[in-house]
Amino acid sequence: MTDATGSTVLDRALNGGLPEGRTVLVTGGPGTGKSTLGMQFLQAGLEAGERCLFVSTEQTDEEVRASFESFAFDLDHPDLTLTSLHARSGETLEDDEEVLTLQTLDGGPTLDDNYAAPFEPQYIVEELSSYGPVDRVVLDSVSGLSAMGEDYDTYRRAVFDLVRLFNDEFGATAMLTAEQSEATGSVEGTQSVAASDAIQFNTHGVIRLWRENVEGDYHRFVEVMKMRGVDHDTRVFELGFDDAGLRTYPRMRTHPGEFRPDEYFETGIEGLDALMGGGVALGGSLLLQHDGQASPHSVLTNLIARAIEADMSILIVPPVELPPKRLRSIIDERVGYMDDLLNDDRLFLLDYTNIWENTRRNVFKPVAHDDETTESVFRTVQDRSADRPVLSLVNIEAQLPVLDEDELRRVRFWEEENFYRPGDTSVYFFNPKTVGEELSMFYKNGAWQVLRTWIDATGLQYVKLEKSPSGYMGSTRLVEYTDDEPYMTVQSPPRPADGGGR
Repeated sequence: MTDATGSTVLDRALNGGLPEGRTVLVTGGPGTGKSTLGMQFLQAGLEAGERCLFVSTEQTDEEVRASFESFAFDLDHPDLTLTSLHARSGETLEDDEEVLTLQTLDGGPTLDDNYAAPFEPQYIVEELSSYGPVDRVVLDSVSGLSAMGEDYDTYRRAVFDLVRLFNDEFGATAMLTAEQSEATGSVEGTQSVAASDAIQFNTHGVIRLWRENVEGDYHRFVEVMKMRGVDHDTRVFELGFDDAGLRTYPRMRTHPGEFRPDEYFETGIEGLDALMGGGVALGGSLLLQHDGQASPHSVLTNLIARAIEADMSILIVPPVELPPKRLRSIIDERVGYMDDLLNDDRLFLLDYTNIWENTRRNVFKPVAHDDETTESVFRTVQDRSADRPVLSLVNIEAQLPVLDEDELRRVRFWEEENFYRPGDTSVYFFNPKTVGEELSMFYKNGAWQVLRTWIDATGLQYVKLEKSPSGYMGSTRLVEYTDDEPYMTVQSPPRPADGGGR
């Protein structure tokens, strides 16, 4: 079960909302919207008929009301309690000298006869326990309580007691806000600890808010950094404000339904088809970029196998790193005998590197044969493939020794205008560093979908969907190789509760 935050997009990223009965930390710098998100979370609870508690450690009741004046929050709702706590020098029954005491921000002591309780965890828990039980709690901010612990471990244990109070005794879903990962200095001369660092391990999840300069303008952002047991969205979203509180953007990262392809060609790779919104868009073009270390060949091999199963013909411009013997062994093992596929007009090879035998049917060599230009080969493929749709797998580096950049552009436009029929689909693949930025951008701009794969410094391979009319655009997922077909998997993207808004 989950409790809605009041932000539709954030709830979708969280697969429904905050986990019920758990505590989540919201961290960020000043002015990033932590308090607003907290009150928005409580407002959603009030609208659901729940009892809510807002505890401020930095503002008086009057200041809290003033800060939320521009929002449509019902601060006078009978099921909402506003209270405040903070540390201030004062007298206790046990001490002769002034010490840090627990007082309200309105200046009132927490005990009778003008005495206050020490600013210590057990007294803070005791004070807050009088407000339960409730369904939702926001403590804004826990940084304001950091002086109750003289060191990291003491403070962390103290916050854990608060988490147990909210979750176990109140039965509430709680949100704690904190300044992000910086020591909070001192409170009334007493050194405090970095609140968000100390408590992030006590909480079920962490949501981070921050501000960043984008081309001269500051924008606010949010990301779900962790949420235990939740298949949450890991992407960054932008924040804005409206009457209801924080608004999270974008609602959708891909095109609305009328601009999405009707059919997809599945790769058969677990996780990858989901990432792409169904697979490779039929009748479109996919650009597969790699860094020279992360091989694209597993993806291409699976595409070939799936295309043969779907009764498609295949046109390949093979890369140099897949010489004839190696490519033949892969196709023979995974797809079917290469010679049979060539003879049956199911497979066509366009050999720009001039390393294939020229006696086989459907092996074309533009370098050795003047009459086998790219355009003429495409027309032959079109004729011989008959009514079958064609899947083209084109390595751009293999063409560069024969076709310069202007010729590649011309061929690409010619293909689009004269070669492709409904259902014909093309996949271009290359390492951007070897083809140059300008040519790389040309293919990227013209592609319907763009996948990029690379190996990072730790040796892990990732894939990212950088462009697509559907799917989880902007999502980065881990690649893993297996011993069984299809010999690779891709970490599955999150599954939003309503299945939409990708």
